[in-house]
Amino acid sequence: GNVYAFIGAKGGVGSSTICHNASWILSEALQSDLVIADLDLAFGTTGLDFNQDPVQGIAEALSSPERLDEVLLDRLLTKCSEHLSIFAAPVLLERDYDLQSDACESVIDVVRQNVPYVALDLPHLWTAWSKRLLLQADEVVITATPDLANLRNAKNIIDLLKQSRKNDNMPHLVLNMSKMPKRPEITARDFEQALDVQVLAEIEFDAEKFGQASNNGQMIEELNPKAKAAPIMRDIAMTIAHRQEVRQEKKSALGFLEKLKLKRG
Repeated sequence: GNVYAFIGAKGGVGSSTICHNASWILSEALQSDLVIADLDLAFGTTGLDFNQDPVQGIAEALSSPERLDEVLLDRLLTKCSEHLSIFAAPVLLERDYDLQSDACESVIDVVRQNVPYVALDLPHLWTAWSKRLLLQADEVVITATPDLANLRNAKNIIDLLKQSRKNDNMPHLVLNMSKMPKRPEITARDFEQALDVQVLAEIEFDAEKFGQASNNGQMIEELNPKAKAAPIMRDIAMTIAHRQEVRQEKKSALGFLEKLKLKRG
């Protein structure tokens, strides 16, 4: 299976939201099984965003990676829709989460052997295991907001990926929460020039739609297919999967001619 890693240039920039929306769209559009692995074990939001309250999840797999097989995986996953399942974070602070790189790699390997798509929702922290998963992913999506700290951090991540993944695809950059009222911002063009990558997508600040979707446990396209961010999320999903979506025109000339023939007949 293909592994897509999503990481924020800073905390709170909406990387998880991008990950969850793009993953849901992929599973629906391609009608293929996809698993989201929430690796923010203490504060992950995957369960909340999909309106689920799983009893077990990824922590059980990571604690005994050698026991993980197809049967146990099926028991630990939480099914959200026909094709989308989540490997939820426990979100319990009584436990310590000192993850081992080998354990993370082993668990993700088992998942990718069982489904065609795996999305890694990585927390904003830098450890041996997060770095390893990032470097080994098929595609990397970096989410940033348009300020100086995000620009610096995104540059550091992209420089490392370019250096360590010379034969892999370039990382994708998503600018999130742009055009926030009264906030001075660094433009997408400035980001592109400084980082030497093209901005894959720019999502405008929309507290109402995103807040409502989050509180409802819905994806943006589920809440409102006409929302400005809905087609942008779809473009992100299709780009990382290297798929081209054929958009249906509302009125096609061929359909009109067919109707004309029927009327005449």
